[in-house]
Amino acid sequence: MHDAIELNHAARCAIAVGELDRLDEHGRTTYYNAVCDSLGLNPLTRPFEYLVLNGRLTLYAKRDATDQLRQKYHVSIEIIDRVSQKDVYIVRARATMPDGRTDESLGAVSLSDLDGEALANALMKAETKAKRRVALSICGLGMLDETEVETLPNGSLQIRSGDARERRLGPSDIFRLWEAQGHPRHELYDYVTTTFHKRVTALTADELEAVRSWIETSRVPALETEVASDAG
Repeated sequence: MHDAIELNHAARCAIAVGELDRLDEHGRTTYYNAVCDSLGLNPLTRPFEYLVLNGRLTLYAKRDATDQLRQKYHVSIEIIDRVSQKDVYIVRARATMPDGRTDESLGAVSLSDLDGEALANALMKAETKAKRRVALSICGLGMLDETEVETLPNGSLQIRSGDARERRLGPSDIFRLWEAQGHPRHELYDYVTTTFHKRVTALTADELEAVRSWIETSRVPALETEVASDAG
């Protein structure tokens, strides 16, 4: 039996009006699996994650989602433009389907105060964002990609403690934890690149937990070092 049929009337009404927070744990799991099934995606790879955006529970697409969509629907993507406007780097990507249908999306990042490895990561991120956005768009999915989630204002994005079993730690959480300490983001990039030889958005769940522990244990020494430096 299809997962969507297993939802009761109240759950179907909640989904119809976009109030996913009214679903219980079983309802959210069933809805999640139904979305994956409708798109032909493997739910075991966790292609989506739940998050609370502007007070409402919603799904956002992870890299696994866009990668599977591109393979399943034979989506071809090419970068057709790269430009810089003041401190903003913009990449334009075009997606093409086997039937000839095309779509375009932009990926933009701020380059303000960035240099070295942090600058290189930002340039790659703009291209990644453009590719993932156009992949979702041409497949008819109007949802956020994880590269967009990490750039949302802190006030609009929340993590509810009761959702711990439904939502794992994500890259956006790491960025928020780090920036809450007032440190420049390039220091985080340097640590992650040196330790894991990856970008933050490519870390596994265990690696993200390790980074969170590092942030929580290193924030006080970091502040003390700054104070000592100023005193000297």
